[in-house]
Amino acid sequence: MRDTLFFPLATILAGVFVFTALQPFVDRPPRGPLSGGGRNAEDVTVQGRELNRFLPGSYDGIKIITPPGGGDQVLQITRTADEVYESPRSGPNIVLAEDLEWAFESRPVEVVITARSAGDFPASKFEADYLARPDAESGWQTFDLTPEFKPYSFTYKVPARGPTEGYDYIGVRPVVPDKHRVMEVKSIRIHVMGPKTKDVPEAPPTAPAQAPATSPAPAPH
Repeated sequence: MRDTLFFPLATILAGVFVFTALQPFVDRPPRGPLSGGGRNAEDVTVQGRELNRFLPGSYDGIKIITPPGGGDQVLQITRTADEVYESPRSGPNIVLAEDLEWAFESRPVEVVITARSAGDFPASKFEADYLARPDAESGWQTFDLTPEFKPYSFTYKVPARGPTEGYDYIGVRPVVPDKHRVMEVKSIRIHVMGPKTKDVPEAPPTAPAQAPATSPAPAPH
């Protein structure tokens, strides 16, 4: 093949490969930590396509599905009885980016989870936990589920950030007494409930007051 044909064809073929790899027209759902970019960072909602931001943790128990009747996508969470963990990061969780960590620190926030029981073994209860750092979290909050979507909420005073910026996490898991249990999450809203307050460390315990020293009585003459 002459050079006058080879090089243009090679260039076109390379462009086709690059175009195929980039897949510019493929629908890419949002991934990664949830940010407040482009919206009010003090009141964010995860729903529809943004539920793709959820991470499975150490187990493969999450799936994005479209309800049979249509509508927005929902997050389906399946947990088996042998999946035992305490940290929200070990199970299904959504990561809150640094800008949300800054917006929520030192403030009371409300977490509203719209969820329902679902699947072949529907969960009757679920738990949720807000983790700011290993030594600061709301602890697992328990709620009763119904077959219809309902909002469930809890409040948590987010502590001040540590010496470095990082991520906050919200974990959601069905309660599993045996075999496995399934639930669906339609949305999660996190919004502040009050102004920032300074975290004042606890005062050290006060030593009991001592009686003043007294001079010895003078000896009798």
